[in-house]
Amino acid sequence: MDDPSAELETYRTLRLGMAAGGLLLGLALVWFIGLPEVPVPRSVSATYYSPIENVFVGSLIAVGLALVAVKGRPGWENGLLDVAGVLIPLVALVPTPIQDPSCRPAGTDCVPLDLVQGVELNVGAYLTLGLIALGYLWLRRWRAASTGKPWEGPTTRGLTALSALWLLVASVFLLARPAFLQYTHYAAAIAFFAILVAVVWINARRTTAADAAFVKPESWYRRWYLGIAIAMLVFVVAGVALFLATGSQNAVITATPSAPIPVIFWVEVCLLALFIGYWALQTVELWNHTVPPS
Repeated sequence: MDDPSAELETYRTLRLGMAAGGLLLGLALVWFIGLPEVPVPRSVSATYYSPIENVFVGSLIAVGLALVAVKGRPGWENGLLDVAGVLIPLVALVPTPIQDPSCRPAGTDCVPLDLVQGVELNVGAYLTLGLIALGYLWLRRWRAASTGKPWEGPTTRGLTALSALWLLVASVFLLARPAFLQYTHYAAAIAFFAILVAVVWINARRTTAADAAFVKPESWYRRWYLGIAIAMLVFVVAGVALFLATGSQNAVITATPSAPIPVIFWVEVCLLALFIGYWALQTVELWNHTVPPS
């Protein structure tokens, strides 16, 4: 399509932007661990406490906005993308716990005390924005119903799911603040990638590859999506298993005392690479489409 519409250009930019957001974080990691005498961090999440904090936080929030803005197939896919887009900023705003002198009991992981107020203010602002957005969406739904043009069932169910998620996050934030600070980062990150596994799986089953920029049979795209979904699932399960086995969100394997292996870092790097690969592939497949054809 030589003269795409503004709508099509917007969708192309959104999909490329998600791949670019992941790539920006990946390039920042390369530059960071390439510094002299800088060890590989215990996790990608732990770079919140490093000189590339701004890239880590900014890229995740940008990806979240793009995920909410882009539209998938009506129904499950679009709803899951919205939920993923709401979750990923929490990964950016609530840092992974680390060992710090302010942790109690001593020797455990926590969000450092000097960062807690900033985290609380940022999350409070995010939840307030979410409440405003939900109010606006429910008002739109009410007005649509009152004019005889009610929203379709999947759209309403998606909005209900987002409202329930907001209520859950806000309740834990207000009523169980220590647990919120301790577990939100990891819970949101795992849920985000689990949702992405489902989204990629949907594409592996429903992709048509009609009018793709890179002309290949439907089966070719479906095989790639299936491979990405399976690989993502393997690494998500590995990350959860390591957390359950070690109790740490930044686990390392100590093969030798002088050279611990930051296994969570490499699990997260693989998930980041798969995220970039998925959105790059879907950008190519849907180059001439806005919403994916069913």
